[in-house]
Amino acid sequence: MLHVDERTYSEKAFKHYQNKLNEHPIWSKAEKWRIAVCPNDSGKWIMLVSYLKEKDASIVPIHPSTPIEAAKRIAREGGCYYLFYQSMEAPITLNEAEANHEKGLVQFSSGTTGAPKQIVRSWTSIDDELEAYKRAFTSVKVDTIIVACPVTHSYGLISGVLAGMHQGKTVVVVTTQNPNYVLAQTKKYPNHLLYAAPPLLHLLAKVAKHSLNGVMTSGARLPETWLEEIKAASTFVMQQYGCSEIGCISVGTDISHPNEVGFPLSHHRVTAGKKGEPAPISISSTQKTHHTDDLGYFDEGGTLYYVERVSDVINVAGLNVYPYEIERVLLQHHEVKDAVVYKKTDALSGERVCVQVVSTMTDAGPLRAWCTSYMAPHQLPKEFHLVNEIVKGPNGKVNRKQLGASKV
Repeated sequence: MLHVDERTYSEKAFKHYQNKLNEHPIWSKAEKWRIAVCPNDSGKWIMLVSYLKEKDASIVPIHPSTPIEAAKRIAREGGCYYLFYQSMEAPITLNEAEANHEKGLVQFSSGTTGAPKQIVRSWTSIDDELEAYKRAFTSVKVDTIIVACPVTHSYGLISGVLAGMHQGKTVVVVTTQNPNYVLAQTKKYPNHLLYAAPPLLHLLAKVAKHSLNGVMTSGARLPETWLEEIKAASTFVMQQYGCSEIGCISVGTDISHPNEVGFPLSHHRVTAGKKGEPAPISISSTQKTHHTDDLGYFDEGGTLYYVERVSDVINVAGLNVYPYEIERVLLQHHEVKDAVVYKKTDALSGERVCVQVVSTMTDAGPLRAWCTSYMAPHQLPKEFHLVNEIVKGPNGKVNRKQLGASKV
C-alpha cells in the first residue's frame, strides 16, 4: 500500500493508471526514447516509475521544484527526447536525443567533488539492490516506511519507496519538510522507519520528545551531538552508505557512531582498510570494480566505517589530516555551533588546514589557543573564519572544494 500525504494508492489504482499509460502515444512506447520527468504529483510519479521499470525504459527524474528552463537544460544534458514538466500528459519535445541510449534510471552525481556526472543504473542492477537490501532488513521489525525526502533521488526513490514496496511494507511519502506534519505521520504509523536527510532528522529530534521509532540517515555524516540527540528521540538509528554509481553499499541497523555504516549488502564485495589504517573503499561485482574515492575501514566484527573523502584529506608536509577529526574537536567547544574544515594550497607545507566556524565569538584568537591543547601541530588550522552560516546543500553536504577555492 502506498500513501502520499493523505492520498492512498492501492494495487487497483496502480493497475488503472498503468492501463492509462498503455493508451498514451508516448508512454506506451517509452522504451524507444530517453524521457525526463519533473513531476508535480508524487503518487503518479511512483506509479510511472513502476510502469517504466517493467518496460525497461530510460527515465531522467528531475526535482519538482526545478524551474522549467533548468529542467530543459538537465533533460538535454541527459540526452532526452521528451520532457514532461509538471504533467504526465503533455510533453515538451527537445529533439536532441542520443541515437542509442542506455536503458535504466538516469541520475546525476551530487557535484560536491566536481562537475555532476551522468550515471545510468540498469533496472536489473536496481532489482539486485532491492533484493540484497531486503536481506539486510531481516532484523528490522517495522511495518511502515515513511519517506520524508525527495522521491526523484535514489535515496528516497530506491532505498525508501521501491525497497519498502519490495518488502511488502506500507509506504508513506511525505512531500513537505514541515516538521509538525512529519511528526504527525510518525504518530499515525507508530511502528515506522523514517527516511530523511540529517538536517530534518536533527530538527525532528529537538521537538519529537522520544516519539520516533526507527530513523534512517544517509548522504552526510551526522555530527556526534546530532546523533546523540537523534538517538535520544528514537528507538533506534540506522545509517546507510552508498554512491550514485552503485546505489546502497552498506546498512547499519543500530549505529552508535557517526562513522558506522554497517555491513555491506550481500551482492557486493567491499574492500577497505583496517582500524587505524583506513584505505580506499572499493566495490567489486562480477562485471567490474568501482573505486568510491572514500576512505574507510572494517573493524574486527566486519562493520564498515567511513572516514573521509580521499579528495578531502589534507596533506600537511606529508602528514594526513582528516577534516572530520578537526571538526569533531571544534564542535566540543561550548561556543561553537557548527564548523567545517577544508584545505588550501600552501607554499611551505603543500596544503594547509582552514576552517569556517559558526560561533558566538567575535575573535578567533581564543579558539585558536584552545585548539593547541587538543590537536597536533600539523592539525592546527592556519585559517579561522567566523561566519554566520556554513553553506550546505539540501542533503546537508558541504562542498569543501568550493570552500577551498573561495577567498573567505
